[in-house]
Amino acid sequence: MSVSLIMTNFSAGELSPRLGGRVDLAKYSNGLATLENMFTHPHGGASRRTGLRFIREVLGRDLMPEGSLGSNAGWTLGDGWSVSAGKAGCDGTQIGESVLGRDLGLVEGKIYEIGFKVSGYLAGSVNVSCGTVTVSEPVISDGTYTFRSKAAASGRISIVADAEFSGALESVFVREVAPKARLIPFEFSTEQAYVLEFTDRNIRIYKNGGIVVDEKGDPVEISSPYTEVDLAAIGFTQSADIMYLVHSEIQPYKLSRTSHVDWTMKLVPFTEPPAEWNSTDGYPSCVTFFEERLCFAASPAKPQTVWMSKSGAYENFGISSPVVDDDACTYTLSADQVNAIRWMVSSKKLIMGTSGGEWWLAGGSSADSVTPNSVVVRRETTHGSAPIPPVVVGGVMLFLQREGRTIRELSYSFEADGYIAPDLTILAEHLTHSNSIAEWAYQQSPDSVIWMVRDDGMLIGLTYQREHEVVGFHKHLTDGKFSSVCTIPGPTQEEVWVVVEREIDGITRKYMERLENRFSSEDTVDAFFVDSGLTYDQDVADTVFTGLDHLEGKTVSVLADGAVRPDVPVKGGSITLASPAKVVHAGLPYISNMKTLRLEGGVMGGGTAQGRKKRISHVTVRLFQSLGLQVGYDGDHLERAPFRTSADKVGGAPSLFSGDYEVKFNRGYDRDGQIHIRQDQPLPMTVLALIPEVSVYS
Repeated sequence: MSVSLIMTNFSAGELSPRLGGRVDLAKYSNGLATLENMFTHPHGGASRRTGLRFIREVLGRDLMPEGSLGSNAGWTLGDGWSVSAGKAGCDGTQIGESVLGRDLGLVEGKIYEIGFKVSGYLAGSVNVSCGTVTVSEPVISDGTYTFRSKAAASGRISIVADAEFSGALESVFVREVAPKARLIPFEFSTEQAYVLEFTDRNIRIYKNGGIVVDEKGDPVEISSPYTEVDLAAIGFTQSADIMYLVHSEIQPYKLSRTSHVDWTMKLVPFTEPPAEWNSTDGYPSCVTFFEERLCFAASPAKPQTVWMSKSGAYENFGISSPVVDDDACTYTLSADQVNAIRWMVSSKKLIMGTSGGEWWLAGGSSADSVTPNSVVVRRETTHGSAPIPPVVVGGVMLFLQREGRTIRELSYSFEADGYIAPDLTILAEHLTHSNSIAEWAYQQSPDSVIWMVRDDGMLIGLTYQREHEVVGFHKHLTDGKFSSVCTIPGPTQEEVWVVVEREIDGITRKYMERLENRFSSEDTVDAFFVDSGLTYDQDVADTVFTGLDHLEGKTVSVLADGAVRPDVPVKGGSITLASPAKVVHAGLPYISNMKTLRLEGGVMGGGTAQGRKKRISHVTVRLFQSLGLQVGYDGDHLERAPFRTSADKVGGAPSLFSGDYEVKFNRGYDRDGQIHIRQDQPLPMTVLALIPEVSVYS
């Protein structure tokens, strides 16, 4: 006799394989064995994640900034070469091959993009090189040339003229390809929020789905004191248009904004800064605001010390005589071990995470503010924290335990009359068992998801709503590796920005990409479910679409006017479709997988179904605005669900489907009884419930 079971929601997300026998857990019935490139909603269903929209390639700072050709400084001049008035010229008087060279400190083995402009060409040819590769063809006319080359051990750039070359180079730029990058949000308000792309000694700015440019159309760039090895350890906090940045080996800086294109990075002009901040003892590594004070903490020489500015005067650390309540304050945590402060978060109390435990600091009584003579410091838990700032969700703080693999939930408990920090990863420990979390960011809307970049390049999501007991993990893969993530407010929902490392045409490149907003349309024309993708929306239908140079050599998925087209290769930065279309989404394909745990239930007279042979005769999948999914009993035996009906226009896109779709399983009895759902087309899919018809052999 068969019995209908139902999985009403998937709010527990992907559970660890170690829980395969814990059918007694309440979350077992709401959990999954696999949730890949999908996420669970707080209200229960699971949807395919939207695609990643390509924004721009990440390149390093220009090692040949404007004016570098203006003098002989730094150049080694061969016969016939001269450098002046912003140009490097060769007059044709050289004997044989002549080299204009300069040491730029290029790193051997790294790829650099080199660009230059030739003018006044008269005769001969010239090549530019930073290693074994030069321009693919010798330059023999005026024009702008760009190429990429792997740097040699010399670290030099060489401009090589033959015996007859006569002409000039007006400009040269050299940028590292795929530099290390970190994204940091800059939020003046919900309407004025930016993504800052930090690379080696450089910052670029993104807003409104693109990079911020100046009046010439060039990206706005800010010189930075931070090298690529410093990026992971930068701490920051913000007040209006000023962001304070700290690093244990660099004096504190502040980044100021006066307009979209006007930014300034300079040293903080402190009044009476603490004497222990210096190049010998180091500088603070943590910073935040608390009770109208700017708070710094944890220099290398004083890892347990907190320095707080005068009240209302953030850059003043002066002390009066006699001491008054609004003077600057300095406190050192007293503990049985020296455990460095890793982060600080401002709440009703100043919450601090150290390598050995979690502390709070507040005024002498519940009604008092912190003053030089009124302070209470107490340790609450002893788990220890990783040097990654926590995320605050409502009134709860989530932090990483010191090894970076365990997420803990720090909240106040009335029963314990103190803070507790239970483990959130215990039911999904397999996702961080062998790899740690390198970065994370919280997306409050629309689904309250914490996005985490794992140290191996996987993106992990955690749907979290404590008031509804929703804690569900999911993992996300792409053709490449994620290396940084941040979120900023957007017009309709919070935006998720990522840096992704991809292998393109044999070269490693890094791209700035943005997760498309949640799909909510009534048809598939606006469905964006491709990675590193672009959208073409034009009045006249066409078959050729250009601008895909960043995916050269890749095979991309295409959704044209809402209908799935066959995958096509990118050649010469363009794709060609078999028939014309107006609205086209093209990008890298990705596969979404959803697999249930071993079914429990359906046993007549009680007992368990675990270990017994069982058969799923068919399963009803309850869908919402979906198309194109596959359903089966394992990944190798999937049936594609047809959704096209006689009411759909021939050659057009079928309508989105909401309702119950029944799939028959052509399989006998087995001991697992699992259901596998897959989406491999650039289309939306939301699963609200699964209703299998199960027979258990007794």
